[in-house]
Amino acid sequence: MTDKELNKLADLIVDKLLTKYIEEQTQWYSNSTFTNISDLYSPKKRKKKKADKPLTEDELLGELAKLLTQIEYHKTDENYEKCAKLQKKIDDINDKLSKL
Repeated sequence: MTDKELNKLADLIVDKLLTKYIEEQTQWYSNSTFTNISDLYSPKKRKKKKADKPLTEDELLGELAKLLTQIEYHKTDENYEKCAKLQKKIDDINDKLSKL
């Protein structure tokens, strides 16, 4: 194989790996939340939800990254209804970030 063919093959492999990684991450984010996981390990009595206090910029940016990953996944599946819901959440987070 020539270097050009090897580079093309490497690009295809990386593309497939990244696509699979994004799909898996989106599925995990869709099915798992911190509250679901923490409920497994915390006592039944729960403190006030974290939503009661304002989120930090880092928390908002993390949530924004999660939503952007999910929206890209749903765009590839042509699930535009889910994209619209996610876009509304993204807009809400962008509003909160602009107020900080």
